[in-house]
Amino acid sequence: MALVEPRMIEVPIENSDDVLEINCSQLPEHAAEICDILENEGAALRFYQLFALEYYKQGQTEEAVAALKRGLAQAKANDQTSKLPLLTFLASIYVQKAKSPLASAGNASSREMMLKMATALLVEAERISHSEPNTYLVKGMLAMTNRLPDAALIQFNNALRLEPHSLAALLGKARALFGKRQFQQALSLYQQVLTLRPRAKPDPRIGIGMCLYKLGHTNDARRALKRAIDINPAAAAPHVLLAAIELNEVKRRFDPHISRGAADPGSAQKAAEGLAECLRRAMEHLQQAYELQPGNAATLIFLADRLFCKSEFENARKLAERALSTADTMAIQAEAHYQIARSYHAAKKFDLAFEAYNKCLKINDKHTLACYGLGQMQLQRTDVSQAEATFQRVLERHPRCTEVLRALGYLHARLPNTKAKALEYYEREMQILAEDAAENARSLGKPTENVIEWLDDANLFLEAGLLYEATSAKKARKAYFVAASILQREESAGEHLPELWNNLGALSQLTGEDNAAVFAELNAAADKCTRALERASSQTADKKPVQQSKATNEIRRLENSLVTIR
Repeated sequence: MALVEPRMIEVPIENSDDVLEINCSQLPEHAAEICDILENEGAALRFYQLFALEYYKQGQTEEAVAALKRGLAQAKANDQTSKLPLLTFLASIYVQKAKSPLASAGNASSREMMLKMATALLVEAERISHSEPNTYLVKGMLAMTNRLPDAALIQFNNALRLEPHSLAALLGKARALFGKRQFQQALSLYQQVLTLRPRAKPDPRIGIGMCLYKLGHTNDARRALKRAIDINPAAAAPHVLLAAIELNEVKRRFDPHISRGAADPGSAQKAAEGLAECLRRAMEHLQQAYELQPGNAATLIFLADRLFCKSEFENARKLAERALSTADTMAIQAEAHYQIARSYHAAKKFDLAFEAYNKCLKINDKHTLACYGLGQMQLQRTDVSQAEATFQRVLERHPRCTEVLRALGYLHARLPNTKAKALEYYEREMQILAEDAAENARSLGKPTENVIEWLDDANLFLEAGLLYEATSAKKARKAYFVAASILQREESAGEHLPELWNNLGALSQLTGEDNAAVFAELNAAADKCTRALERASSQTADKKPVQQSKATNEIRRLENSLVTIR
């Protein structure tokens, strides 16, 4: 393999035809030494920029800043134009520093200071010249950092007006359009960059893949990202995005609210195999991404999520904390805080979870899951009014979010004089679940008349039935009937709820059902109590009296109910 020649910069020696060659692979630890040489030789400002760039490439950002500041201090009053590249370069570094984890999450004042310094440098650059594309380019970057995509588009368009084939401006504009969810327009720009420079960095194929996925062309997105891997096997980002696609596919196929039991065994087996294959591919890509770039924040976030799903909460939190220390975008920083919060939440460390949820929302106030988690923590703290307000924020953005509807129903069911409001939320949730179940049945070519077969959340209907008892025996019976139907599919659960069948029998009598239905339901209740008594008899000696007493009391209660109905 051919050796790569080290980069050399030739600095002209003042009053001489000779030059001083400086090996960029052996730069002094401090940029001040290089700057002293440049000052002594009266070097042009562009040399300060060149050395600053070398320090920046080597990860020595502070030395790059020092070199640029020394260069600006040497600028002559009658040659302000030479300052422009240094001003825009320094401004871009401050924008990048403002996006660092320390500035964005840990120290808001530091972030604001960086952005103010960047703004001041860009104002000076624009005062010197209105025809420098890099000024508008960095202004676009600044707007994106402030989450102002419309303002960013204006600046990237200004840069393109002066330099129509500027790859950085085209990529910046594509990113801004993607942020505005204008995926088709963003796709066209990424494709334009690919045409102009197939080996451009960052690889436009990654942007193409993201746009295609958002436009619903999942297979084309996979092909674009796999091509990015072919071009650069050392790139971790395409692997991360491919893992995200596979995990999203798992979430799309699996709805925890819809039972798969109604599907025929062959279809269920095929669906399970498909989910397993998606998970396998996702974990392969995450493993490859981690091996290529162990500090990649996005990879660490996904791995933390997988560990959380395996109930390894402490390990999940540690990975999320590592991700937070390396994240270079506010979106990933917010997600890291969310992963930390949910790990604390699951471990019942509620104060720490409350704090982490708030940190997430401080960075991204539209993070739905963090907002929902915060509402749960507010309930834990008995701050009911704040919890309701938080849940309402989520519901405004996601009107069909059944988890939030359930939380609001639960909350109002336990407050005085708000039972009707609780029922309103439960009814909305039941309607959404019924619609989703019908759609699921339709997609599999199954009848949609009896959606009960596709539901598997008995608790919702038990809660609703309990509230309906005070207002409508007919609705209460219907809710309990759905709950009983679900529990019958879960034999062990159904055996432990004889009171449900007792309620069904009593409500059937109140709603004018025929005696056969009434006695069938009450007999079912009595039968379940008998089984409970038999189970109690099989318990160990020390538990037997207690178990028998419970079962006997239940039978007596049901007998009294039967006498009342007769």
